[in-house]
Amino acid sequence: MNATAMTAMSRQRRAAGFTLVEVLAVLAILSLLMGLAIYGFGKQKERGAVVATRGAIQELELLITTFETKKGGPPPDTLAGAKVRADNDLNEGAEALYCGLHAKSFPEGNNLREELLGNTDEDSTATAFHREAGITALLEALDAWGNPIAYFTPSSYDREQRYLMGDPADPNDPEQRVTARKSEVTGGFANADRFQLISAGPDRLFGTEDDVTN
Repeated sequence: MNATAMTAMSRQRRAAGFTLVEVLAVLAILSLLMGLAIYGFGKQKERGAVVATRGAIQELELLITTFETKKGGPPPDTLAGAKVRADNDLNEGAEALYCGLHAKSFPEGNNLREELLGNTDEDSTATAFHREAGITALLEALDAWGNPIAYFTPSSYDREQRYLMGDPADPNDPEQRVTARKSEVTGGFANADRFQLISAGPDRLFGTEDDVTN
């Protein structure tokens, strides 16, 4: 083989090598872009869920305010206060709120969107509390992650509630305990003279920075 032929083969090999490197570089860039796109989609989805949960809380807040105007105070946050008996004491604040908003004497509560409601602990009551005869399920308003939105009135701010999460942070430990939030400025309870609505937020844990509240 003469020198000219060897030189040509060497050039071909270098060209092939450069092509392989270029292909690998392109694949690496595509993988990076795909990863960024997936991450961005996840963050966008999370932001959408937070916005939807804020909308649900605002909807509940408006109905509670209407209830206050009509009744002189917010719905009770205990089933005893709502004169309803339950199968268990889970999700009590949220269930008491549901009972208050769907009481026979408060037809305005019918404006609460059905798609916001669920029953994570699957309990019911023999008490005829609902404006519609025969409805016995004790439902809760849920956030965008399928977890109950906790509800407290000032008289219960120092009382702990227990919630069964529909989509828990730890599937092996789906129950959480929650108390009313305190103001970082005053150290006292937030919304001291009104009520609190609390979603556990994206991390599905009550009492963390990403909680969504009123």
